[in-house]
Amino acid sequence: DGGRSEEAAVARVYGEIASAYEVLYPSLHRYGDRVERFLADVMKPGMRVLDVGCGPALHTRGLDASVDVVGLDLAPEMLELAKRSRPSGTWRVHSYLEPVPEDLGTFDVVLVIGCLDFCDDLPRVLGHLGRVMKPGARMLFTVLERRPGVEAHEASTRRVRTADTDVTLHLWSAEETARAVAAA
Repeated sequence: DGGRSEEAAVARVYGEIASAYEVLYPSLHRYGDRVERFLADVMKPGMRVLDVGCGPALHTRGLDASVDVVGLDLAPEMLELAKRSRPSGTWRVHSYLEPVPEDLGTFDVVLVIGCLDFCDDLPRVLGHLGRVMKPGARMLFTVLERRPGVEAHEASTRRVRTADTDVTLHLWSAEETARAVAAA
C-alpha cells in the first residue's frame, strides 16, 4: 500500500500520546540543544520555516513573530496542540511520502526532527523537501543511524511494539544517508 498502513500506525501512536507528549518529551528528546542552536544560527526575522513531523511545535513555537511557520504532521491531535502553541502558524496533516503541496510555497529553513525514523524511502522524502527549499536554504534533519556491531542494529529495520500498535523504525547507514542527501 505504498507505506500507507505503516503511516496510519505511526499517526495512531502519536495521536494517542499527544496529550502527554510534552511531559514525555524530555525522555524522548535525544537531540540535546542541537535544534535550538541550529535555529539560533540560521533564523532571521521574516524567514519561512517548514517543520515536518512538527508534533506540538516544540521547536518553532518560540520563534520570532515575524517568522512564518508551516507545520506538517501525520497526527491531527499533534497539530491541534501546535495550533494552540503558535496560532499564527499554518498546520496541516500531511504524509511525508508525498510532495509538499505547492500552495505552501518555498522555505528558508526546513526542520525534520524525529519523524524520518519511520521513513522507508529516505531519498524520496529528502527529494520532496529539497524541492521546496529556497536557494541557500538550510535543513536540519535526524535519522536513526545503523551502526555495525551495535545491539539492535543488525538489520535496517526494527519492529517496535507500542501499547496496541506495531511500528517499523528504519535505521540508515551514514553512507545511505549521504547518498540520499546527494540525490536530493
